[in-house]
Amino acid sequence: MVSSVKAREGTAWSPTMLEPQAVPAEPVVHLGMPDVLTCMRATLDADGWVLGSTALVTQVGRFLGASRVSLGWITRDTLKVVALSDGVVLEEGVAIPELHQAMLEASHQHATLVWPPTRAMNERITLAHQALFKTQGLSGLVSVPLARHGQALGVLVCERAVQVDPLRPNSNEASSSGVFLPEQVQWLESLAEVAAPTLMLGYQADRPWWDRRRAQWYEFRQRLADPAERGLRWGLGGLGGLLLVGALVPMPHQVTANARLEGAVQRVMSAPQDGFLREVMVRPGDVVKAGQVLAQLSDDDLQGARRARLAEVAQHENEFSEAFARGDRAQAMTAQNKLAESKAELSLIDQQLGRLKVVAPFDGVVIQGDLRQQLGAPLKRGENLLTLAPGLDWRVVLEVDESDIASLARGQVAGLRLAALPDQAIGLLLERVTPVAKNTPNGVKYEIEARPNGAGAGATGLRPGLQGVARIEMPARPLLWRAAVRSWQWLRMLAWTWL
Repeated sequence: MVSSVKAREGTAWSPTMLEPQAVPAEPVVHLGMPDVLTCMRATLDADGWVLGSTALVTQVGRFLGASRVSLGWITRDTLKVVALSDGVVLEEGVAIPELHQAMLEASHQHATLVWPPTRAMNERITLAHQALFKTQGLSGLVSVPLARHGQALGVLVCERAVQVDPLRPNSNEASSSGVFLPEQVQWLESLAEVAAPTLMLGYQADRPWWDRRRAQWYEFRQRLADPAERGLRWGLGGLGGLLLVGALVPMPHQVTANARLEGAVQRVMSAPQDGFLREVMVRPGDVVKAGQVLAQLSDDDLQGARRARLAEVAQHENEFSEAFARGDRAQAMTAQNKLAESKAELSLIDQQLGRLKVVAPFDGVVIQGDLRQQLGAPLKRGENLLTLAPGLDWRVVLEVDESDIASLARGQVAGLRLAALPDQAIGLLLERVTPVAKNTPNGVKYEIEARPNGAGAGATGLRPGLQGVARIEMPARPLLWRAAVRSWQWLRMLAWTWL
């Protein structure tokens, strides 16, 4: 550790520090917890940690009648003298060497050291205290370490020199000799227990943020070098290994999208002509065969018209026969023309009757058009009735987030699991990336068309409208690389938006 005293030139001093300290005040014989609280109050009332430390040592010097009280503080294994009760401001590096060595001696042993020694101190090393005692001509010296959770924070050193006043003889022999009484040492230790956490909190709050970060980094390095912190080193090694794997080893990557199953071809069955809905044979979800009747329109009007045309045909046939029998060629020609016209109208009516039935053009599934509640309703020619989809030809529509659409292309492979068939994996092949976006409750989505390919393409139980989740296979990239790309894109967008 290197000794130094922080320069405090131009620093504002508290009023208690401006009073002369050449002659110490009369020591208080009976010290207790109220006196400890008085010292702490003086520390907390000061503006800043340095002034608070100076106020503390000044107040301690008055209570103990010490000629000088010094506070040394340990920062990154370096002990520095930060406060003196006599108000002396020293430049950097000119602290009293013996004082510094005495502080180091007490902090290294984590024990209170008193000189002249007591019986309990026979096993303690006090060479630095003896040197300070002789050099400064002291009559009493005590050093009390400041510690918190077993960690040394600093040292409080009290020095006492006998100064005899002939006009005020002191009747107390212990006080006149200048030796610190056991009660005073015990009180000083109690003060150190209370002052240590207070000074630590104040020191941390008074430092700039970069100094606090540097101190935390230093403490972390100290813990890392501690032989007892083997678990920390193993944890950091494992974390480093994971980061290395994430930065260098390519990992499979997939884009997840909601998907729905649709028919590859959808045929809309419309009303062949104006009329009324008479009967419906199917509903959505029914499997139909080619040629199966799906619905039928009412034929009452057409049947009446057909009967009228049949009567006209019979009438014109009779007229033609009578005219031919009379030899009236002109009347026979007229009857023949009318007969042909009636037969043509009858043929047209028969064709219309044949179109009243809506027939399935291929095998498939009815996916839309529930007409059961519209029986008897009027229909217009071309009005949509039912929608059919082939039963074995499907397409899958994937809804991909806008942030992933740029990395997708035709021909990529994907996998699909439907909610109705979670145990069946269906292979997909992307066929078309649509450039049209749509707004959904989950944000802007782009639709991608894919067709079943490979495993699961012909699975049983597939129905149009089934929904599931698809995963599109992407090129393998390291995890950290992908995270860095995403972060960079986000930062560029943020900068473009706000700057």
